Amino acid sequence: MPSSRSRIRTWLLGSALCSLAGSVLAVSAPGTAQATPARAKPLFNAHGTYTFDAASSEIDYKSHTGTFHKITIQQGKITVVADRARASGLGRPDGQWTLQGNVQVHAPPHGSLTSDQAVVEIGNSRIARVTVTGAPAQFRQQSAQGRITQGHANQIIYNVTAGTVRLSHQAWVAVGRDEFSGPSILYNIIEERILATSSGSGERVHITIAPRKSSHRGPPPGPSGTAPPAGRSS
Repeated sequence: MPSSRSRIRTWLLGSALCSLAGSVLAVSAPGTAQATPARAKPLFNAHGTYTFDAASSEIDYKSHTGTFHKITIQQGKITVVADRARASGLGRPDGQWTLQGNVQVHAPPHGSLTSDQAVVEIGNSRIARVTVTGAPAQFRQQSAQGRITQGHANQIIYNVTAGTVRLSHQAWVAVGRDEFSGPSILYNIIEERILATSSGSGERVHITIAPRKSSHRGPPPGPSGTAPPAGRSS
């Protein structure tokens, strides 16, 4: 049975994770063994149930900060994984999580992000923005129709409220067979729209549109059921 201090620590970390409710985020680390894992019991609130695991954790009650290793956070279908995490504002409506090492953010149906590092900004007890950086950071989404949108850049900012993903610094996005590259690309997840812009310093946006298969198989037949001769109308 966990000690009283262990239960208090688990409860405090759990209350801090309530600020993630209703939004994206789950961080999971590679499948390595977790020594003396700190497991929180499910937290019930208006937004759903959270569970989380960490190989180790250290919390400063006075400063409302904490550090965690090999952390996995889950809420419904949402999962976030990272090797290391630092949190500020634990238990408060506004705060920030800094995740490092093999960061993975899975947020169906908005897609998934993978990167070396991520910063999660919390506002009014909800995730406001996720900024991932890497060499490069990567984004992938599959629409309800099965179309795959994927991209990579040195920095990707996921605006939760607006439902947009902005890729900056050597940005590249592919929507099906169409490709876009440039300094900055904004992808609207909900409307499935692309806005690519140049920096005005000589950098240009490059767009490749793959040809579509035409459903038109030639001119319609003439009155007798045969196609009219070339150069003449029926």
